[in-house]
Amino acid sequence: MDIKKDKNIKKFGFYGLLKNLKFFEPFLYIFFLSLGFSYFQIGTLISIREITKNILEVPSGIFADQYGRKKSLQICFIFYIFSFILFYLALNYLVMILAVIFFGIAEAFRSGTHKAIIFLYLDRKGLADKKSEVYGRTKSYSLIGSAISALIGAFIVFVESNYRLIFLFSIIPYILDFILISTYPAYLDGKTNGNLDLKKFFLAGIDSLKRLLFNLQDLRKGIINSGIYDGFFKVLKDYLQPILKIELIALPLMLNYGEEKRLSVLLGLSYAVIYLLSSAASRSAFKLKRIFVDTGKALNIVYILTVIIMALIGLIINSGFTYFIILLFILFYVLRSMRRPVMLDYIANIIAEKERATMLSIESQFRTVFIVVSAPIIGFIADRWGLNIMFLTAALVMLLLKTLIKLSIQKNSK
Repeated sequence: MDIKKDKNIKKFGFYGLLKNLKFFEPFLYIFFLSLGFSYFQIGTLISIREITKNILEVPSGIFADQYGRKKSLQICFIFYIFSFILFYLALNYLVMILAVIFFGIAEAFRSGTHKAIIFLYLDRKGLADKKSEVYGRTKSYSLIGSAISALIGAFIVFVESNYRLIFLFSIIPYILDFILISTYPAYLDGKTNGNLDLKKFFLAGIDSLKRLLFNLQDLRKGIINSGIYDGFFKVLKDYLQPILKIELIALPLMLNYGEEKRLSVLLGLSYAVIYLLSSAASRSAFKLKRIFVDTGKALNIVYILTVIIMALIGLIINSGFTYFIILLFILFYVLRSMRRPVMLDYIANIIAEKERATMLSIESQFRTVFIVVSAPIIGFIADRWGLNIMFLTAALVMLLLKTLIKLSIQKNSK
């Protein structure tokens, strides 16, 4: 089968494209800062969002496995839409907390579920050996969506000079994604139970967790490695916005326009380039497995390269090397885009199909716990000692943790 022509794989790609049309994303930290929030308060909002997600992470994964993965995704889009409305209306920190709680609920119902749908489809079609390639292709659609989103968001802010409106506009693609999910083949819901048996529901989750803690050493180490790497990425990636505000506004570009309009265009273009290159990297991620005989070795090398990039960003902020900082952030995003599909393949090869959504939700839950703890600390360091020290500290912590979470050998089939 030619995966490039497969109708359902294309649908999986368009799901990701629509999901990533969050027009507010390249401006979220700037929006928070414009409301007078400190980096610590921003970190706390991220933490509250992730705590909410953490509480519901495993139960939502079990719900998806037991009662329908399509249903789980449709529930998530309803909560996303409610959160966007609250972001638009929020005038103070307390309402913003409610908005991020709704967002966190949506994230919990989404995380791991669509990946499990993709893996089930590939198993049914006899394409299990193409997990990295297919996930990389669908992820590239997501990143193209992010690039389009950055440009549209920049256009809205440039024309209207209003960050709030981009939350309302983000509702439209999420309604379309809700409809798209309903067109997936019925069997992709998974083997579901018609009645909600709470005892069976929680026993299934406890059994999966016990096996992870006591029997599946490679899977456990993979989940911890993935959680720390992606956790740091998710905490740090949006600090690109205040850094670019500092760096780009000093450039002699579009000087006839006000600061907000200049920033909207410069951020939009910067993010569009980052996401387009990340898309190409994600689409080619499966080649990383071909280069290295050992998947674990490939993932470990990318981990170290990311640590180096984070340290370099910390060293050159406010030094006048604006374009080099942008290049480093591009590499930061590109490496993560290449690593993620290979890591998911590494983990999926150890998990039984029936438990995939549950185990992938546990992986996401660990990342969530890491973000909950680190986001406010990272924000506090940025407030107290600056963005330079924040990045250098994060790089040092990742380096110190490397020896504990180094992945074991997992040979690739050639």
